[in-house]
Amino acid sequence: MVNNFRGENLNEFQEYFTEIKDSCIACGASQPGLWASSGPFKAVQCAKCSLIWMNPSSNLTGLDLYYKNYIGRRRLNNELKMSQRKLQYVDDASFIERFISEGKILDVGCNGGFFLEILSHDFQKHGIEIDREAVKFANNTYKDFGKNVVCGPLENAPYEDSSFDVISMRGTIEHMTDPVNAIKKVSQLLKQNGLFCITATPNGMSVAADLYRNQWTLFHPVQHIWHFSPKSLSIICQRFGLKLIAKEFPYMGTPYEDVKQNIKDIADAIESRWNDSDCSLPVSPPFFESMMSLMFKKI
Repeated sequence: MVNNFRGENLNEFQEYFTEIKDSCIACGASQPGLWASSGPFKAVQCAKCSLIWMNPSSNLTGLDLYYKNYIGRRRLNNELKMSQRKLQYVDDASFIERFISEGKILDVGCNGGFFLEILSHDFQKHGIEIDREAVKFANNTYKDFGKNVVCGPLENAPYEDSSFDVISMRGTIEHMTDPVNAIKKVSQLLKQNGLFCITATPNGMSVAADLYRNQWTLFHPVQHIWHFSPKSLSIICQRFGLKLIAKEFPYMGTPYEDVKQNIKDIADAIESRWNDSDCSLPVSPPFFESMMSLMFKKI
């Protein structure tokens, strides 16, 4: 049987789905309930804090295989998505620069350095990324900061504690096998009063997530292990002295906005669900609150 997920054959990755977590990494509650499924892949939800996660999820071997040359397979060969993403980088950079516009910054999961390039030149830019080809691209492309992009997981980052003014994760934390230890490392690397910025991250408490479930455009069995919310991320961050100081839900003014059509699509989906709660829906459109930007401060 071919496990075809929106045109992508995930057969070769199914054997790596061995990571089982039956208690919530945010609040510790046990016995999560089924939230959505797609073929053999299942997502569950915590009844207490509403965190959603793939259970089981892929282990590191499977993720290493999936993300090998991700920049070539899923980035550079898609001109439309690259152009849309570049416009979104500007919005996400402006969110960070409202709070800080200079100092030493680390972008975790920086891919080829595309987001770092957009940030103010007053930053001393560093990046860490697991895709070796993406790191090579950054090293060879950006003269001012390319040499500061390194390959490896955040937990093995070659930096001293309290060395960064700001750490960013743009579309990153939902991919991590162990986001709790990643956030702990972020806190260690940040200076006192330093900032931890999460952008371009799915919001599992959004209307579209709840309505579409496995057809939510941001649901992906391999890529998106976790669907956080401001609440669930705050619970984790508070353990490590990181306080939520700002949140936004980018949609209006983004390259993905099409208000009239998107509202119509959502209304049609609601009507379909009203008439038949088990009906099949198309993949969801971009919509209000589906994505979130969060700013935490080390206190």
